[in-house]
Amino acid sequence: MHTLAALAGIPEEHCLDIRPASLDLGHVFRDDPDEAVPDTSEENVTAFIIFTSGTTSRPKAVQISQKALTFDADAFNGNIGEYAGRSVCVAVPLFHILGLLMSYAYLCRGATVCPPANYRPETLVRVIDAHRISDMATVGAVYMGLAEAENFEENVVPNLHLYMIAGGMSTPVQMMRLELQYTNAIFINMYGLSEAAPLTMVRPSDLVEKRAQTVGRAIKGIDIRISDGKGGFLAQGEIGEVIARGEKLMNGYDKLPREEQPIDGNGWLHTGDLGCFDEEGYLYLAGRIKDVIIRGGEDISPSEIENALSRIENVLQAKVMGAPHPIYGESVEACITMTDGGASFDQDAMKASLRAEIARYKVPSHIFLYDSFPLNVNDKLDQRTLRADMLNRLLRLSVDEELAGGVTVFDVVVKNSNYAIVPVTSMASDLAQAMGFSRQRVTSIRLAAEEMLTKRIMDAYSAAGDIRVKLTLMPEWLRISFSDDGAEYYIDKRQDTSMSARMILKAVSNFYTDYPSGKPVYCLDFLYENDFSIRDFLMKSKEEINARYSRTYLPALRSGAGNE
Repeated sequence: MHTLAALAGIPEEHCLDIRPASLDLGHVFRDDPDEAVPDTSEENVTAFIIFTSGTTSRPKAVQISQKALTFDADAFNGNIGEYAGRSVCVAVPLFHILGLLMSYAYLCRGATVCPPANYRPETLVRVIDAHRISDMATVGAVYMGLAEAENFEENVVPNLHLYMIAGGMSTPVQMMRLELQYTNAIFINMYGLSEAAPLTMVRPSDLVEKRAQTVGRAIKGIDIRISDGKGGFLAQGEIGEVIARGEKLMNGYDKLPREEQPIDGNGWLHTGDLGCFDEEGYLYLAGRIKDVIIRGGEDISPSEIENALSRIENVLQAKVMGAPHPIYGESVEACITMTDGGASFDQDAMKASLRAEIARYKVPSHIFLYDSFPLNVNDKLDQRTLRADMLNRLLRLSVDEELAGGVTVFDVVVKNSNYAIVPVTSMASDLAQAMGFSRQRVTSIRLAAEEMLTKRIMDAYSAAGDIRVKLTLMPEWLRISFSDDGAEYYIDKRQDTSMSARMILKAVSNFYTDYPSGKPVYCLDFLYENDFSIRDFLMKSKEEINARYSRTYLPALRSGAGNE
C-alpha cells in the first residue's frame, strides 16, 4: 500500500490500514485524541446511525448495533426460505432501513444485490431486464409507477418473482391490484421501523387475503403487544398502540434525553402506530396515533376511510387527514389520485358511495384531487407537504365562500355618548393602506369616512343616536357602510347639495343606499387599485393571524398554563 501510494504521490500519512485489527478512526471522531476508545468488539455497541424518514415529524438519529442488523437479516432469511431468488433490485436508498436490511440480508445469502441509479420506471425496467433480476425490494409507490411503465409486461413480469414491500401501509385494494399486475409473483408485506425492522412479516405461504390485509405475524425473538396507553395490554381485536420488545431494538436516538426516547423502562418500544391482532396472530395496522382525527369527540381512524376510498373505481391512492374546525374541533378531509387522471372525478358521487360503507360523520367534508402525491427522498409519502397543501386548498375554499357575500373585517358602533371618530377613520385608512391603495387614495378614503360620520353626528334633524360602521371587502371594491336610527340622509350626485356631500361624492367610486331591514344603510364604495387580489390578501392575512395565534397561545395551552 505504501509503495503504491508513493508512486502515486500520496503522502504516507494518508494511507489507512482498514483491517479490523489495525483500523482506528478514533482520532477523527474524538474531540480529545487521548480519550479512551470504546471496546468495539462488543456486538451491542452502535455500529452505524441512520435517520428516520421524517414524514410526520423531524427526522431522528437511530443508533443500530451490528447484532440488531444481523438479527434482522437472519429473521428475514428465515422466513422467505426457498422463495428468495439469486438476485435482488434494492430500489430504495441505502440510508433507508429497508435498503440497508435487504442489501445485507441478500449478501448474507450469497445473492447479487443491484442498487439502481435512480427509481424512475424506465430505469428499473432496463435494470431488471439487463440483469434478469428475480427479487425486488421497494415501497408501494415505486411498484405502482413501475406497473405503468413501457415494456413492463415484456421485461419485468417474466423476470421478477418475489417482491418485498414496506415503508408505509398499502391498502388491501392496492395490494390486490399489485398482485394482479405482477403476475406469477408473490408480495411479501413487512412492518417495521428504523428503530426495529422488521417486527412482522407475512410468509410466502400465507393466503392472499392475509398478505393483502395484514402485515403478518411477529418474527421469532420479538414480543409484540397492543398497549391500552395505561401500562396494560388490550385483547385480540382491540385497537391500540403497537409496542415491541426484544434484543434487536435500536440503542436509542442519538443526542436525545431519556424522556424523549421511545423505549420505556420495561424495554417496550412505543411505535406510535395503531393496530390490532386477529385470532391467528396477524397484525392489522390502523394508522398513526398522531393521525387520529377527533371530530366532535369521536375518534376516527383515517385508514378506515382510506380503505373505503380505495375501493371506489379509478381511485389509485387515498390519504385522509384532519383539519382544524371551529365547531367540531377537527374535520375529516381526503386527498386522492386516480388511475384516469381525474377524468371520472365526481366528489358528490364519491361521498354518496362512502356513506353506504362508513358512518356519516366519517365521510370527508372535502375530497381533493391530485395528479400525484409528494414523496420524500425515500419515495414515501411526504405527509407534511401534502397536509400543508391541503390546508392551503381549504383556506382558499373558505376565502372563496366568504368572498361571495363580502367579508366584513370591522364592525364597530360609535356610541352617542362620545362619538369617537378617530378610531373608525384610523381603521379605514390603515386597511386601505394595507390593501395597497395609493397615499392620495388612502387620504381621500379617510376623509370620506370622516365626513360621513360628521354629517350623521352634526345634523340636528337626524337624531342619529349610536352609529354602526362596517368595513367590508367586496369582490371588486372596499365598502364602508353606516347605519343609525336618524332621519334618512339624501345625497344627490347631480348637484352639490352640501360641502360634505361634495367631499364624499368626489372620493367614492359609488355611493349606494341599501334598505336590508327597512332602515337605510349608506354604503361608500371604493374600487380596488392596480391588480389587487382580495383572495391573496385574505389568504395572507389569515396565515399571519394563524401564525400569530399559534406562536402566542398554543405553547401556553400545551404546557397547561391557563384555560381562558
